[in-house]
Amino acid sequence: MRSWKMALSMTILMIPLYLLAFTSLNIEVAQANSGDNHESAEHKALESSPDHEILEPRVPADKLAEAKALKNTVAVNAKTLSEAKEIFMGKGTCYTCHGEKGKGDGEIAESMNPPPRDFTYTPWQEVRTDGELFWVINNGTENGMPPFADILTDEERWSLVNYIREFGKSSSIASKQ
Repeated sequence: MRSWKMALSMTILMIPLYLLAFTSLNIEVAQANSGDNHESAEHKALESSPDHEILEPRVPADKLAEAKALKNTVAVNAKTLSEAKEIFMGKGTCYTCHGEKGKGDGEIAESMNPPPRDFTYTPWQEVRTDGELFWVINNGTENGMPPFADILTDEERWSLVNYIREFGKSSSIASKQ
């Protein structure tokens, strides 16, 4: 009889420990499976930056590797950049948010939170890949950027990526508008 009571007491004492261990394990598994890449070297560097919010990718963490792997298929030359400028200022309506000079100061930018990207900001240009820019143009973001996959062709979207890159170059046609 005494061993039965002792076993019951031990079981009752062990239940909270089992629950604690099970909960901790579930949290670790959920974090590992969530695709949250907050432990990557890139993310740690971004978090320590005073520009963390500006430099943070707008591609969801579970799509980031796929986006980074995308490769630009359009050559950068005067013709494709000129065509991309026409898309930026017309059919794509990019200028309404990002401004004519890509500074994120378009006519409706003040109403957006967070504000549209400033394409002239060199640190942002350095940490984002062409594939990420293309992915955002295709799919939009949770922050107000609409998707353009159904409006622009692949070539037009890749041309826009090239044009956006030009804003980060002081000698480019985009920055001399």
